[in-house]
Amino acid sequence: MIVSFELLGYCLLSGALYLLVVDFIWNLLESKAPIFSCFPKELIEPKSIGLFISSFIIEFIFFVLLPSVVYGWFYTIIPFSGIRGGVAVTLFLIMLGMLPQSLLLLFRIRIPVVYVFFQLLGLTVKVLGVMIIIGYLYSL
Repeated sequence: MIVSFELLGYCLLSGALYLLVVDFIWNLLESKAPIFSCFPKELIEPKSIGLFISSFIIEFIFFVLLPSVVYGWFYTIIPFSGIRGGVAVTLFLIMLGMLPQSLLLLFRIRIPVVYVFFQLLGLTVKVLGVMIIIGYLYSL
């Protein structure tokens, strides 16, 4: 299998731009929504540019870089491709990755359900957008 570094670069750039925009919008929503009202004040990390950058780097690695590289290696043998493939991979990641861990965490730690669902919705929007971009670019 030959990896197209030009296509990989387009995936990384467009995925990073999408993630940056969605992160910015989601942070604005988070500051307007009262999702931290049930948390003690000393547990909440104050918003700063350092927190935004570190969150972006972590999300870029796990939501853009790794899926782009893996999709680039295996897209010739994946039975689905394009936007539908991106949606299928997203649903797989959410249903088998994030959702069970989040629900199990709710049983162990008293975290408000509104906060967990807000975070799950944000992660779903981010992963769905990035995977649609990656699937679309590899289908061209």
